[in-house]
Amino acid sequence: MRELPPKPSGGTIGLWCGSDLPGLGDQIAARVLVRELRHRLGDWQVRTLAPFGWTRPTRADGGLVAEPLGERTPGRVRELVESHHLNVAAPSFPLGADLSGRYGEPVPAQEFFTGGLGVEPEALCVAVRVAEEVPAGLVEWMARQPLAASVRDEVSRDRLRAAGLSRDVTVVPSPALLVDRLLPTSDMRIRAEQLRQLGQLPPDGRSYLVVHVPHTSFTALRPAVAKTAELLAIGDVVLLSTGAPVPPDTGWFSVPSDTVLEDRLAVLSGAAAVIAADEHVAAASHAYGRRWVLFDPKGADRAAVEQFASADRVVARPSGLAAAFRRTLRDDDDRSPKAVRRLDEHLDAVAVAAERAFAARGGCVTSRVAALVEENRALRLAQQRMRDRIVADRHILAERLLEAGPGGPELAEERRLHGELAERHREVLAQLEAERRELAAMRATKLFRWTRLVRGAYGRLR
Repeated sequence: MRELPPKPSGGTIGLWCGSDLPGLGDQIAARVLVRELRHRLGDWQVRTLAPFGWTRPTRADGGLVAEPLGERTPGRVRELVESHHLNVAAPSFPLGADLSGRYGEPVPAQEFFTGGLGVEPEALCVAVRVAEEVPAGLVEWMARQPLAASVRDEVSRDRLRAAGLSRDVTVVPSPALLVDRLLPTSDMRIRAEQLRQLGQLPPDGRSYLVVHVPHTSFTALRPAVAKTAELLAIGDVVLLSTGAPVPPDTGWFSVPSDTVLEDRLAVLSGAAAVIAADEHVAAASHAYGRRWVLFDPKGADRAAVEQFASADRVVARPSGLAAAFRRTLRDDDDRSPKAVRRLDEHLDAVAVAAERAFAARGGCVTSRVAALVEENRALRLAQQRMRDRIVADRHILAERLLEAGPGGPELAEERRLHGELAERHREVLAQLEAERRELAAMRATKLFRWTRLVRGAYGRLR
């Protein structure tokens, strides 16, 4: 994979995503793309923007909040264009789809995911899917983009062509296929051991089958799950909820749908086998080298999975699960290396497009903006260190609880320490928000706007 040299003072990318939703795919897509773009662009900032953002927090984001995308007004469009050198749309949900069903309420940012910015430079679509009914505005948006848009399956590409799009569309696999770069297997083993100590996974290192509970009824799937576990000689089952109701009387372990991304991936990476209910869990399981089968009764994710694995891993009926796992034992059709190369090549092209957009604006920023970038970077580093400490404290807590038994002064002390960490976390987020408001206020001044051409000329002469 080609690496671009780091820049001493880089630009900014606005990443449109759905990270204010608790779904595993919603969280993976944003986190993986932030990591990959920063890796390629060096000293650049990647700001995540979601329909509701921090106005609708979810435990699943682990404290990594997104800015609200807001309503598509001329003022908001202008702000997005002026604040970012490149806007990238990469939600896990299909473009052009009705988002109110996913959020449970009307979504003001719906038009952004249907028609883009509507101005030049236009937002770029990266690894997206397209709704069954393609709006005319989506076709116009795709035609205006600075680089060939990419979709996650050939069905989406064919829908765009049938709707009248004449330019090329690149087909790439799901970004979840790169999740092991974001959270390596070695790190996930430590988390999985912590989850065992906390009683959320089978103890004593016992193997387990993960079932990604589908939104459809779990009743028909339950006997097939038991049969599959018996076939694979796995004694324990762990249910990974999607938000759908999980039967309380299964006797199996269960992981809530709003569990943080790291813990859910730790559950997946440590599994002996996985029954996935969507393309994102299938891709993440594939990245960690797990044995997996996709249960896809409506055929919605088959085409996306075929970009990195054989169609033999996809079943439409519960009765086909056992046979599909038998086929995985002799499945030598590993398409993932080629799929990863395709995705890397496309992300390289996105990085080049970002550099070109940065150069087109003169490639310079004022000293105050540069200082704010440095402060923002320091805050993010402090936040990451805080998250690392929380993980370490949780490990200590689990060990002390096992040693001391229920209750006791040790538990009260650990709760006090966790309360202090949470308060520090809130302070860091408040400081970050204050810096963002200061930056926005500075950009809104007449002096900043009127001297843009002068500053650009000065940057080129310097």
